[in-house]
Amino acid sequence: MMKTMTTEMDRREFLKAGAAVMALAVGGPAGVQALGANPVGRQFKLNLNVGNLGVKASQGEALKLAKKHGFEAVTPNPGALQKCTADELEQLLGEMKAANLTWGSAGTGSFFNESESKFAQSQLEIAKLAKTLQAAGVTRCHTWTGSSNSTLTYRENFKQHVERTRQIGRILADCGLRFGIEYIGTKTNSWRGKYPFVRTAAEMKELAVETGLANIGLVLDSWHWWQAGDTEADVLKLADQDIISVDLNDAPTEPPREQLPDSPRRLPCATGVINIQSFLGALIKVGYTGPVQAEPFDKSLAQMTADEAVGATAAAVKKAVALAGG
Repeated sequence: MMKTMTTEMDRREFLKAGAAVMALAVGGPAGVQALGANPVGRQFKLNLNVGNLGVKASQGEALKLAKKHGFEAVTPNPGALQKCTADELEQLLGEMKAANLTWGSAGTGSFFNESESKFAQSQLEIAKLAKTLQAAGVTRCHTWTGSSNSTLTYRENFKQHVERTRQIGRILADCGLRFGIEYIGTKTNSWRGKYPFVRTAAEMKELAVETGLANIGLVLDSWHWWQAGDTEADVLKLADQDIISVDLNDAPTEPPREQLPDSPRRLPCATGVINIQSFLGALIKVGYTGPVQAEPFDKSLAQMTADEAVGATAAAVKKAVALAGG
């Protein structure tokens, strides 16, 4: 027991020290300021995730689109990175540095409802993924969880989530990766299973804390934040280290919130249904330093060329940030 506790404490100290060094290396004085209690101005990165837009683009193409349209980060494609030779990866990273781009957060896939044998296989796959991401300099990854379950009660499901997150979190921590879980606040989704589960920021924070790992946090999505009934106050209860990644969306004007399916959504500021200004304003106040990307699941974007879709997304995200004073 003592050996386990000592190892966990060592891991936490390592991660804290690494975060401080990274902040200094990346942001200089601004990075140091991100560790303070009262940061000034926006510190998060505007991230391009082409998959969220239905845009088909290689990692290199996504990089060029991000640079052209003024994004500050780009989502890593783990599959593409795994296929890169050492020389190809070096060239890609050189292009990113020249374009002043950083990495967003990589998806791991969800594993919470898998059988034990399938989960064991997922651990092996994620271990390989983690090494690929580490080699590319990626520091964040994420997954999501459902808001109900047909067989497990809340307590049973919570226990399973904590145990599995802890196992995956340790694998990722060994490669210097932070790990976030997205809660699903969509009301119509929560009715699918017999037993309700985590669907608010506060509950997800409780789950992350229960793992006892310093590299575990949550993914915030303005859509799920709004659907869950979360407010600016809920975001202000979090700190930068609690938040791994952020998705930004607006909502259709109808039907009512309680009847809306999980998608399609809208680009930020498209309808004004979701208070994007309050959401982003809270992220600025807590000094969030990670990626922020649109995730509208809007089929109309897929009708455009890649350049048009990314351009429209860039305009929407920048408008939202400007409203929040960033």
